[in-house]
Parts: sequence; structure tokens; C-alpha cells
Amino acid sequence: MTTSRTAEGPTAPSAATPPPAPRTPRRRTTSGPGVLLERFGLLILFVALIVLFVALRPGTFATGANFRAIAISQSVLAVAALALMLPLVGGRFDVSVGANLGLCSIVTASLMSRFGLPLPLAILGALVVGGLIGALNGAVVAYLGVNSIIATLGVGTVIGGLVTAYTQGVPISSGLSPALARISTQLVAGLPVLFVIMIVIAVVTWFVLTQTPFGRHLAAVGSNAAASRLTGLRVSRLVLLSFVGSGLLAGLAGVLQVGAQGNGDPTIGGLPFILPALAAVFLGATTWHPGTYNVPGTVLGLFFLGTTISGLTLLGVQPWVTDVFNGGAVVLAIVFSAQLKRRRTGFLDIGS
Repeated sequence: MTTSRTAEGPTAPSAATPPPAPRTPRRRTTSGPGVLLERFGLLILFVALIVLFVALRPGTFATGANFRAIAISQSVLAVAALALMLPLVGGRFDVSVGANLGLCSIVTASLMSRFGLPLPLAILGALVVGGLIGALNGAVVAYLGVNSIIATLGVGTVIGGLVTAYTQGVPISSGLSPALARISTQLVAGLPVLFVIMIVIAVVTWFVLTQTPFGRHLAAVGSNAAASRLTGLRVSRLVLLSFVGSGLLAGLAGVLQVGAQGNGDPTIGGLPFILPALAAVFLGATTWHPGTYNVPGTVLGLFFLGTTISGLTLLGVQPWVTDVFNGGAVVLAIVFSAQLKRRRTGFLDIGS
């Protein structure tokens, strides 16, 4: 109750005038043709692209050999893209993934060729090295507060120099396990073993990010680190673990690269090599779960890019078109994913 007042003085009490009702925010609708097109637009475009290339080059593109070649060539990059995605979920960037992948491929090949270790120990060695590189990155970023791009760029540059010093730029190809080399030629249910391994790794990564407390907490950190810290989440520890996971995935990608290429190549791992994976991560954030980094979208984005490059190559385009396409894809994917993230986290007023 309040007392109304006039020029002559106070009058009888009157009922309180309620404040105006706040305008109720609402999130954007999660159903409807527009949302379905947003979620699955890249998949639709991917199918349309395949149909187009099949029509233009039916004798070369639409062959089992070509599709297997695409599956093999993109599988290693798919694992590298997952390694790039993991810190991004937590709001950080690991640009040393390519260099770490190259280092782990050299470690794998060297342990077998120069030290005579069996394949399981060589794989273990690559995972240990990749994980340690990830732990170094995570410690510098999470506990020393260094910008993730600057820190991982420096680490990646150092790795590149060390690899060149150790190998003198010469690939390691002798003494490798035949079992590792066969993963790119053997088939399981008509699919290359390398592709099947990639799918298994992708499923495990998806499970960790979506079905475990770690994954949900990491996404919360990426959304708002300050708020996550206030709720009791150990932000620094989560960031560190995301980099360790990225390093382990880079180690796996390094092992698979040796199997795919047949040697440990010191020249791989630079920006041109990892650029399609980077584009795929941001392109994947525009589909499936638009505005968020997600495993299905990342894998779909990478094979969309790889299939496009394969089709353009069969059409006889100049080699420089590949670089232009990959670079343009990175820029456009970052722009689109940023816009979708802004839309996803924004609110709409009823009156708007």
C-alpha cells in the first residue's frame, strides 16, 4: 500500500501501482524448416555437390577407388581436426597441432626404424610425446596466462626446428611395421581400415565431449570462463586437460599419418597441411549444432572440403585453386560460425 499525495496534502491510501511487466526474452525457435536447413544445410550441400561431380565426371569421380582415396586422404586430417576442436570447445586455440602431428609421426617411424621397437611401443611413444606437448601448451596457457595462439605458435615453431634438426629433412621409411602400412590398403566391410579407425576416434571424442562431466564442464568454460569459475569449476585444470587431449589426438594422427604415407615425413605438419582441418572445425560449427564446435559437423566439414578438392582436381583446375579454396573456406567458416554463435547466445524480444 502507498499513500497518494495531491497539492493539498496526503489523501487516503491507495493500492500500489504495479511496475510495468518486464519484456520476456525468448530464445530462438529450435524447430521449423529454417532451423532444419541451418542444421543440415551443409549435409544437403554435400550431397548436391556429390551429385554434381558424378554428373560431370561419371567415369572418374563416381568410382569406388576415388571414394576410398578420399576416405584415406581425409582420415588423418579428420583426427587432426578433432585435436584442434578440443581446446576450442574450452575457448582456447592450439595452432601447434600440425607441428605436434609431424613430430609424433617422426617419433613413431624413428622408434621402429632406428631403435627397433615394435609397433605397440612406437605408438605408445608417440602418444606420450603428443600428450607431453599438449601438457606443456596447457600449462603455459592455463597457469601462466599466456595467450593460447601465441603460446602454441611458439611451441609449434620450436617443434618444427627440432624435427628438421633430427631428420635433416630426410623422411624415415625403412624398418617400419608392415601392419601399420596396411591400414591404408586393407578394407573392412569395403571401407579402408584407416577410415574405420578415424570413425572410432571420432565416436570416442564425441562421447567424451557430450556424455561426460568433463565435456560439459569444458563447454561451460568456453561459454563463460568467469561464470564457470564462480560456480566452482576448476577452469585452469579443465583447460590443461583439453590441451593434453589435443596432444593425444595429435599423437594418434601422427601414427596414422605414417600408416597412410608409408614413412615419417619431416615436411608435414605445417600450416598448409593443417589448413583444411582448421577450416573443417569452423565449418562444422555452422552445421549439426550451429554455433557450437561439434564432432559430427567437424567430420562432415572436412569430407565436404576433401570431396570438393577431389572433384575440382578431376575437373582439371589449376593447383593454386586448392590453396585459394582452403584459405577462403577458413575465412568464410570463421565468419559464419561467429555469426551463428552470436545468434545462438542472443535473445529475441517478443516485440521485435
